[in-house]
Amino acid sequence: MNLFLVTSPFQYICAVEAKAHYKTKENILLLVEQSSELGLSQQEKVVHKSEWDHVITIPRKNRTRNLPKAIKKIRLITQKRNIERFFHAEYNGWRTKLLLKNLPINKEVYFDDGTLTINEYEEEIRTKTIYSRKRFFNDLLLRLQGVEPIGELPQSENLELFTIFDIEKPEHLIVKNTLVELKKKVGVTKLFDPNAPVGFIGEGAIGHKRRKTHEVYVEEVKNFAFNHPQGIIYFPHRTESQETREAIKAIPSLTYHHSEYPLEIELVEKKIQLSMLIGALSTAQYTASLIYDNMPIYTIKNSIDMLPEKIKKRCQRIEVAFAKHGILTISK
Repeated sequence: MNLFLVTSPFQYICAVEAKAHYKTKENILLLVEQSSELGLSQQEKVVHKSEWDHVITIPRKNRTRNLPKAIKKIRLITQKRNIERFFHAEYNGWRTKLLLKNLPINKEVYFDDGTLTINEYEEEIRTKTIYSRKRFFNDLLLRLQGVEPIGELPQSENLELFTIFDIEKPEHLIVKNTLVELKKKVGVTKLFDPNAPVGFIGEGAIGHKRRKTHEVYVEEVKNFAFNHPQGIIYFPHRTESQETREAIKAIPSLTYHHSEYPLEIELVEKKIQLSMLIGALSTAQYTASLIYDNMPIYTIKNSIDMLPEKIKKRCQRIEVAFAKHGILTISK
């Protein structure tokens, strides 16, 4: 019996890879619904519930009430049997820790939710930081539902990583995710055309606290489009706001592409040819470099001066990891 916690379309792709790699049998998918319209659309396209023995779907909101219900359903399925492996992509996520606290799990396997792996390993996993969560009212509500609050939880003794990234000098078992199942799906597709437009991957969390403002981001995209008159195909992040969307759509020589699938699959499904793929430390750049032959892939150098030092350091870690993989940074 294995449990997979999935909260995004990309996580689902990695979960499918893990299920195949570990040859797991009798699998429970705990699926957290997407909150945005684009996220829901991609989830419906990517998730195939028939491939799982059990599927439990929960809303993203009101976690204190909805996750305990899921835990009870998991207990009914397992019938007091231990869960062999618990797969998830949010090491320090509240859902992850509550499941670890309340279910008998033999091994914890952390897989990717994008470039978060690179920073989470250095800041939380390598340091073996003890997770602490104490909220009087919420903890009381959990107890009333038959669930034990997290309190303080040390790192699992049997923790390993299933990742596409190269972790330098790891202190845990690392199992490489080579995206075998995704490669089977996309097949051998030639998407590089030197005369085609440039693919631009939109950023997430624009306008959020301690991140780029809407105005700064839109200006960066405008400048990039101005310097690439052959045209831009812009692929928005699934969390992009309406304000940012409308401003980006107004940029001349830019085509705003509404993706039905995660980008790694979208390019193949729609047979979108590109002269190069550009992003700002996006996971899709890294995965594209693993599955698309001959496609030039770069990271655009943009301003991080306004970001807090901790966020700057995270960006720099990712940039170094990308450069080692051959994804170099270019100016606008």
